[in-house]
Amino acid sequence: MDGYPPEKQAMSMAERKVAEAFVVAMRAELGDAPYGAPFDVQPARPEWLIVSRWGLSAEYLSLSRTGITAPTDGLAPGNLQPRETFFGVRVAGPALEPCFLLLRHLPPDMPVAGLFLPTDGFVRLSGPTGVLRLVAAGRQAHLRGRRNGVALCADVPCPPDGADGASAWSINAQRRPWVGEFVERSIGATAA
Repeated sequence: MDGYPPEKQAMSMAERKVAEAFVVAMRAELGDAPYGAPFDVQPARPEWLIVSRWGLSAEYLSLSRTGITAPTDGLAPGNLQPRETFFGVRVAGPALEPCFLLLRHLPPDMPVAGLFLPTDGFVRLSGPTGVLRLVAAGRQAHLRGRRNGVALCADVPCPPDGADGASAWSINAQRRPWVGEFVERSIGATAA
């Protein structure tokens, strides 16, 4: 338990655990950076995110940007909708702070809400779920297009000229109450 603040040390393992199935709103500080210099982050701006975790082994995570500015305090607005979505798969590590690898390609037959953004990066969650925190970083290079009238992004391995989606970014976020949230109560019920 070294490294945990005193208030977390007093909690049971179940109380510290991040829920394995949820859809929540998070207030994020999002900083952009050049693709080739992800360390050169511009001043962060606040935005509402929708974060979902699901799967038979709680292995999937979607992180959706809404494009809606988030004030410092208050509840998440009820009308949040995914606009652009990153998709991740859980990697081995501690259950108390699960980490997800962001992907450049969606698994077959895996729909996501909003426009999927191919990405290299990670998302780390820490709980308890009631005060869920998220840290994420990544970089993406994609070309925008349309197929059968539906917007899509195509991954490019190195940003060529014209890859308007080439950028790096970092996110720090915390859960906020939201009318649209769902948390699986049977998993870490005391933490949600």
